[in-house]
Amino acid sequence: MRVLCGALLFFTTACAGPETPAAQGRADNGTLFTGARVIVGDGTAIEDAAFVVQDDLIMQVGKGGAIHAPPGAETVDLTGRTVMPAIVNAHSHLGWEKYTSWGSENFTRENLIDHLNRHAYYGVGTVISTGSDKEEIALQVQLEQRLGQIGGARYVMSPGMGTPGGGPNPNFTADKGWWGSAGGMYEVTSPEEARKIVRAEAAKGVQILKIWVDARDERRGAKVKLQPEIYRAILDEAQIHDIRVLAHATTLEDHKLLLRAGVRRLIHGPSDVDDEWIALMRQRNAFLIPTVGGPYRDRKFFEDPFFREHVSAAVLTRLSDPARRGPIGQQGQGDAATVNPTAAEEGRRRRARDFARMNDAGIQMILGADVGFGPTGTVVGTFFGYSEHMELAAFVQLGMTPAQAIVAATKRPAQAFGLTDVGTIEQGKSADFVVLDANPLDDIANTRRIFKVYLRGKEVDRAALRAAWTK
Repeated sequence: MRVLCGALLFFTTACAGPETPAAQGRADNGTLFTGARVIVGDGTAIEDAAFVVQDDLIMQVGKGGAIHAPPGAETVDLTGRTVMPAIVNAHSHLGWEKYTSWGSENFTRENLIDHLNRHAYYGVGTVISTGSDKEEIALQVQLEQRLGQIGGARYVMSPGMGTPGGGPNPNFTADKGWWGSAGGMYEVTSPEEARKIVRAEAAKGVQILKIWVDARDERRGAKVKLQPEIYRAILDEAQIHDIRVLAHATTLEDHKLLLRAGVRRLIHGPSDVDDEWIALMRQRNAFLIPTVGGPYRDRKFFEDPFFREHVSAAVLTRLSDPARRGPIGQQGQGDAATVNPTAAEEGRRRRARDFARMNDAGIQMILGADVGFGPTGTVVGTFFGYSEHMELAAFVQLGMTPAQAIVAATKRPAQAFGLTDVGTIEQGKSADFVVLDANPLDDIANTRRIFKVYLRGKEVDRAALRAAWTK
């Protein structure tokens, strides 16, 4: 991952101390982990494996008898357990959610760090926050984390660009704190302006940019999509600065236009995919974040003990009351505010059909839970860390094998966004991994049976986090 040179110049004040409870690892002689099954993240697994962690990195990994730890290394016996890479979530919206309220006023340094810790608790080691971050706060937190002064999931901030008055979810655009870099998105009206913004973001060390191509926000009268000449300029300038562009688009036509223009990363799968779209995706070696979990989630997820580990009684009270289970901050709509059941079921069938076709065609789908996007009928989908496991389960329900789903949640998103130090358990990678009490290759639900989480070689103090959240 590139060093934020621009950010280092920008931030000259001293950073605050650590703000996440994490056990201190051995930085001298390292640690030898033995006996576990290791799911590498590339579709393979090593039975009775061993690996060495030293100075936050995986130094060796292989069959138990072939790995030799440095003199003085600590040994941790994981016999009977399974180790997998920490999840890489490629699509999230950090900072706005506070579980009993939602909005730009919640985007504070403290709330952002809390969201990173919630991801870490559930075994998410890296999270890309797409186009809704307040830049000054986001860059400061990102810098402090890279200096080792903040824990939690690895934070990758991605500014957004779209057409004036539209593009993003209306939940964002209706918020007075949204517009401009302070809210997360730049409004662009010309190719020249777009190039200028890309250059400015590159100078800050930004690695990823998001563009919104659709025009959903009719509340503000925006019915014009981001024009091809503008997003072509963004793509061209981004390539010059080694920035990866993620495009939000929902229609088959827009997907095809974007792919022909050079886009390789798309959010949201189009309906009724056809042979031409599949051929373009293959030709471009493109990646898709389908974000499919929502329609397959149990509306009583709040009864799940795995969910209850990270929320307060106030949150559970809200979720268990149908009269209050509508949009956060808009009480009284509850379950009656759901879409037409027949239309919803048809949508689920269509999405399942498209997903199966894409999977059979070898389209490179990756996990992005779209967490924190705001109230859209229910609060399902807004819970950081937990929702990633629901997305994994949906991938398998829709036709992936557990092994395929794990690749889609680890190696592939890291590969798609140039995050070369995460995503797999291999020599030289960051020591970001989850220790499980059962094998998720047998049942994807076993990703929930978390024994321990390690990020950058240090164990996350899950008990302390759980106590703070549920008190």
